[in-house]
Amino acid sequence: MFELIQVNDLASLAKIIDGNLIGENKQFKYVTTDSRSVSKNSLFLALVGEKYNGHHFCESALEAGAEAYISTDEIINHTGIVVKDTYLALLKMAKHQQQQVNPKTLAITGSNGKTTLKEMVAHILVDKKSIKTKDNENNQFGIPFTVLRLKADTKFLVLECGARKVGDFDLISEYLNFDVLTITNINNSHIGIFGNQANIIETKMKLLDGVAADGSFIDGAFEDWCTSDKLMEMNENFRVNVHHNIEQNSATKPLTENWSCTVVSGQEEGSLPGYFDLSFQQTSNSSSRHFQSPKKINLGPRHNCHNALMAVLAARELGVKFSESMERICEFDSPLPDRYGIEHIGKHVLINDTYNANPDSFASVINDLATNCSYPKNKLLIMGDMLELGQYSETEHAKILEQALGLDGLKAIFLKGEKFQNLIFSTQQKDHESQFDQVYALQETEDFPVALLSDLLDEESVILVKGSRKMNMEQFVDLLRNNLL
Repeated sequence: MFELIQVNDLASLAKIIDGNLIGENKQFKYVTTDSRSVSKNSLFLALVGEKYNGHHFCESALEAGAEAYISTDEIINHTGIVVKDTYLALLKMAKHQQQQVNPKTLAITGSNGKTTLKEMVAHILVDKKSIKTKDNENNQFGIPFTVLRLKADTKFLVLECGARKVGDFDLISEYLNFDVLTITNINNSHIGIFGNQANIIETKMKLLDGVAADGSFIDGAFEDWCTSDKLMEMNENFRVNVHHNIEQNSATKPLTENWSCTVVSGQEEGSLPGYFDLSFQQTSNSSSRHFQSPKKINLGPRHNCHNALMAVLAARELGVKFSESMERICEFDSPLPDRYGIEHIGKHVLINDTYNANPDSFASVINDLATNCSYPKNKLLIMGDMLELGQYSETEHAKILEQALGLDGLKAIFLKGEKFQNLIFSTQQKDHESQFDQVYALQETEDFPVALLSDLLDEESVILVKGSRKMNMEQFVDLLRNNLL
């Protein structure tokens, strides 16, 4: 349910959404897309999604007390607004809301790290009248819903923008405007749906159409964003480019700053896992600058150093002093326990990364375990399948399994899902003395082997639990908490 600014009657709203008013001009206060939340002073907007059709609930919403409806079809004997497309009506309302408030707006997209970056920027802006995307409302509906939550005094808007198919951002970039766009990275996430990486790149880059001519593009993905044909390789120096004045089709090349982030300390044996001292360096226009974090930052995995740099730069582009952003990011404590949440269970370190998984995020986490000496030497992994990889699935699962098996101090790997388990079966058929002696398949019909787990964890260990959202890997986190204390 949301409240439109400077709009309180149907006739005014009909003009904004290019609809036809059917019946009398009534006053209203709220617009809702949920027929269960209607009230006497609300309108019901009938949205259509992949698995639902709000038009089926128009009459029940009116019976529950809604003043009117917004639909593609006229409902006899009821007041409403008829439009060609209710999703376009939603976007037009969001456009109106953004124009009325005119907040500094940041759009965040990328294959990984969107939510973490959003939370970091929101933390920097926490006392500055800001609104951010809630939870995982980052799809084509959630983005305008977030804009419609704007209040008259909102100064900053932080939008997390996720896409699952080609074209998801076409209308978003047409109706909404951004002062700053950040692309965290690009990899094969959802490639089974997109078809190929070129489609992923094209979809993410579509948001540039919504960036103001004097806006900024913070790029953590490309070596050269103008060609978009070479992705940035991640190494010990996490790199970010900031492009200013990115007017489309301009003959003038945008001014670019080159930034990098390195870990000064936090990976040594005896360090507290997940805490890092960082160094930010800027090199551009034949000059360089260096910034040191005032203290260790609670970042979780090392690759979040990249997000920390982008968060500070994004806040700077929105108008926050760099020094203030640096101080604020040092106070960041992730509110996302299932995104590389680190907790201590008895003598063990548990890494809860159960929210989701794709090849790059899996590889990054395993690399962190391999190179970060602050973790215990013994390692145990509970891994679930990565979904939506299409024709690349077998190859990508094989790469991750091979990387995991190469970990020093590996005690065991428990696998859930047919993608990983099929790799074991096919290899064991060929080689009975294979390297999979440390690997155990978890079956849906069998209980987790708690006794075996206890035997394996006789010494201080780090335990990683990770898999795609639909693999429900959080069940193993609960099991570990209940059995390892």
